[in-house]
Amino acid sequence: MDDDEKGMGPRLDSLRERVREVRASILDVVVRIDDIELQQIPQAKVEWQLKIGCWEQALLEAELAGRRARRRLTLMRARANRGERIDVAAIEAQIDEEHVAWAEEVEQARKAYASAMARLASSKTLSPAESKEVKRVYRVLMTRLHPDVCRVEGEDVDGLFLAAKLAYENGNLPMLRSLEAATSSFGEDDGLDDVTDAGELERRLEAATAEEAAARSRLAELEQCEDLRRLALLGDREWVEERAARLRDAADRWEQVVRECRAKELELRGGRNGR
Repeated sequence: MDDDEKGMGPRLDSLRERVREVRASILDVVVRIDDIELQQIPQAKVEWQLKIGCWEQALLEAELAGRRARRRLTLMRARANRGERIDVAAIEAQIDEEHVAWAEEVEQARKAYASAMARLASSKTLSPAESKEVKRVYRVLMTRLHPDVCRVEGEDVDGLFLAAKLAYENGNLPMLRSLEAATSSFGEDDGLDDVTDAGELERRLEAATAEEAAARSRLAELEQCEDLRRLALLGDREWVEERAARLRDAADRWEQVVRECRAKELELRGGRNGR
């Protein structure tokens, strides 16, 4: 081995170590991203519907009913003032057409609530120890299966990678442990020791650095998302109670509007022929 080759040894070792450091950093970031996307955001959506969404839905339905009642009364008065027959069916058809967007919003709220409750009903509550173990095993699996961290040559890892993400999302510890056992031989050798070309290691370092930057950018975006902000608010019991009370009060006011309009409708139709 000549002096140039001897001198390259430390350089190659330094590049390999740097690539491994960046890949480890990527792993930390992608696991954090997955924790937010697969655990915290779904949790936030369910908790919001459980504590606040139910009252938001009640308010939407009460407001729609109130707006319809006001409009119905207005249309009835207009017909009465013109000396026309109060055709309830025609009025209702007109109101239906005018309030399509409102009805769709109410329906979306109902579906969001139903979906959240279905997820809550099917979920399993993990103990603190189980939650910790889920995170530990998932991190191990990502070192073996995540394409940005460890590239396993000749192995069909796509299905296993997706299975690991699904198991993590559902908190399925038995499945994660099974995957951990099945992939025990994955990722033992990252292949860097076999790379003896400094240029190739530099290219891999450059690619890994770019992947790390992209992952950190995605993480920063997620950390500012509305769902995480809501999750923090939901931890404040006083805020939750105050928000729910405001929504209930607003719904009660719209329900009062409906009652008042119905009373006035009865008065209006008292001497009229309607159908």
